[in-house]
Amino acid sequence: MHRAAAVVAGIALAALTACQPGRPRAAPRPKLVVLVVVDQLPTWAFEHDRQFFTGGFARMLREGGHVIGASLPYASPFTAVGHATIGTGTTPNVHGVFGNSWYRRADGRDVPAETDETAQVWSVGPEEGGTLGPDDRASGAELRIDGTADALRAATGGKAHSVAVALKARASVFMTGRHPDLAIWYEPAAGGMTTSSAYADAAPPWLVEHARTHPASRFFTRVWTARDPVLLASATGTSDDETGEGSVHGLGRTFPHSLAASDQPARAILHTPFGDELVADAALAALDAMDLGADDIPDLLAVSFSAHDYAGHLWGPTSWEQLELTFALDRELGLLFEELDRRVGPDGWACVLTSDHGATPLVERSFTIGARRIRSAELVDAVEAAFVAAAGPAPRRTSATPASDGPKDAPSPMTRAADPGVGHWVAKEVSSSVYLDEAALALPDAVRDAALADATRRLLAIDGVAAAGRSDRIAGHCETRKGLDQAICLSMVPNAAGELYVMPVAGSLISDFNSGTHHDAPFDDNRLVPILVRAPGLARRIGTGDLLQVAPTIAALLGVPPPPGATEAPLFGIAAQASTVPAAPPP
Repeated sequence: MHRAAAVVAGIALAALTACQPGRPRAAPRPKLVVLVVVDQLPTWAFEHDRQFFTGGFARMLREGGHVIGASLPYASPFTAVGHATIGTGTTPNVHGVFGNSWYRRADGRDVPAETDETAQVWSVGPEEGGTLGPDDRASGAELRIDGTADALRAATGGKAHSVAVALKARASVFMTGRHPDLAIWYEPAAGGMTTSSAYADAAPPWLVEHARTHPASRFFTRVWTARDPVLLASATGTSDDETGEGSVHGLGRTFPHSLAASDQPARAILHTPFGDELVADAALAALDAMDLGADDIPDLLAVSFSAHDYAGHLWGPTSWEQLELTFALDRELGLLFEELDRRVGPDGWACVLTSDHGATPLVERSFTIGARRIRSAELVDAVEAAFVAAAGPAPRRTSATPASDGPKDAPSPMTRAADPGVGHWVAKEVSSSVYLDEAALALPDAVRDAALADATRRLLAIDGVAAAGRSDRIAGHCETRKGLDQAICLSMVPNAAGELYVMPVAGSLISDFNSGTHHDAPFDDNRLVPILVRAPGLARRIGTGDLLQVAPTIAALLGVPPPPGATEAPLFGIAAQASTVPAAPPP
């Protein structure tokens, strides 16, 4: 049986029967609280693969609490959304981040969630690939509510420190809230691990020095090999060259994957364990440079490992590459935890480890009958047909809608003369939203309502579509809804989402790529992730929970109040102790 089907079937029963309820108890007093986010780590894969863990994952399982199948309560399981939820403890309709990108009418195109034209990215060394563009300016400005870093600053009067480190900008800037002391991410066009003017008035000297002593280019001649092909074949039940796997930047579909042979090694590295090494090295450098864990006022270090996601998208979550990368990350985490032991002592640190979302297996290997890649053109054409039937051909645009270039690290898309996500009545389809063009918005209400109703019917008739409808009809009063409708409601950000939403069925995905996979279907494969909590005094145990509890748990371990949007209780009954940090001075 497919590992997703086998594991997900038992998650709810295992979690419920193993839960050990208890009264809230005072949190330990660690000097450092570490948040680890593994991008694209579904419960179904984690539970299957845990038998092989010997490093950091094994230690987390051995020394603390384990939530099996923590749920994402919303229907938009994307990277930016998950990290924003982890950082704030609330849902997209509250924190404001509902996709990796969305259409901005003022710009006439879809723009990444982290883009902030006022936040200049600082150069830390020679360019390692490409040049900085307008979408490379980044911050957490799109967050509408504070997160854990903000709560920590407020409670300690700025005496505590908070640092976020990630491979992706959208992971770094959202996973601790609006204003960490520093957010760091990999930008090859800026010379390595860097930050922006939203967090520093200039490139921090220690980051510049780190880029000099630990350049990403040191990996550009490396070859990623499979350490144990026999184990990989046995554990995955696949070959190293399965139908549906992709290639990017010359990496190829099978081991070995050579960065030296890549046409863009600075981008290809994202898909390899060398990308995670970049993040781990920067996190250790931040410990020293920011004096994290150096005194009795707890500090926060958040680290997001994204190579797991890049590899999963390209080769699939059941590929040899994905499992080999999991093994490498297990070793890397083990080394990180050993270094924390050395610096602050085993009782001086606590860790919460989780993921932002799961993954849909390659449709070619799916156990879901009829699983398919739904082309965005199918969705756009259905909406176009409805508006043509109601209002006739769309008037000629005065200016063309710019087409998105797509992610820099994506596999090669299908050949198409025009952006498949753009129509005449439709401005753009992106992040499960369909945005109408200005001409459609200007139609008489009765005509537009009829067209939207017809468009909904046509979208629902497309093979592989699970849900579709008007965004304004499902937004608001989420507490009165149930199931998928409630999840969609919690994902809806008024005045930012498109006029129509559309969601694929479990096992399918919306994609214009001929290979690889995604994680946009709002079902268990993508919405169940593990949460592990390791802290001094916390006994090994299994419990239940959801992603909204990560932020309150981190706050409790830090000894500060939870972020303002967090409504859930900390995991495992951990309770903050008021005396953990000194009171902030009065304003």
